[in-house]
Amino acid sequence: MHKFLSLNLILTLTLAGMWAPLSCAQETEYEDHVLADGKLTAEELSLVVRQAQGDLKAMTEASIAQVKDELESSGVFEPNAWMLMKNGELKKIQLGEDAKGAPPEIKVLMYRASLKSVARHGRIDAGLVAYPGTIEKNGMKRRVVAIEHEHRLGVSGIKLVPVTLNSGTAEFRAAVSQDKSFEFFYDGK
Repeated sequence: MHKFLSLNLILTLTLAGMWAPLSCAQETEYEDHVLADGKLTAEELSLVVRQAQGDLKAMTEASIAQVKDELESSGVFEPNAWMLMKNGELKKIQLGEDAKGAPPEIKVLMYRASLKSVARHGRIDAGLVAYPGTIEKNGMKRRVVAIEHEHRLGVSGIKLVPVTLNSGTAEFRAAVSQDKSFEFFYDGK
């Protein structure tokens, strides 16, 4: 039995010796990383925000294109959700068969829960949920596309995009933007 313990100890020390250079190499790899000092300069912050805005713009355009197609074919649109994967791929979230007959409010909750789950597991960089809504302006109700979006780099907001359907063509007006607390990536920041 003593012989097995010494072999086990030798094997453990050998493996530890093999991994030590690799772990040291990883540490030095990040010496010149932008977060090496734990702070972002104004220029670095600007680049981060620009990246997040570009990602969210691409997601918003994909969502609006889907809304446009649905509105022009049937006059209504269903809630939809998109996520930006870590590799930069934009994916539409598909709800399961059980959700087909669910009311739009429930679908929105399901999309939010899905995005929160994949975001908290570190699988995505950004998420977006779009759904129909109305706003009141000057005593008149207007139809809008409500777009909630979040990026892991610290951008979170909601856009209300007025939409009208004229002779079968969907027309979108300028969006009204406002801040929203984080829900997918972080808790209420």
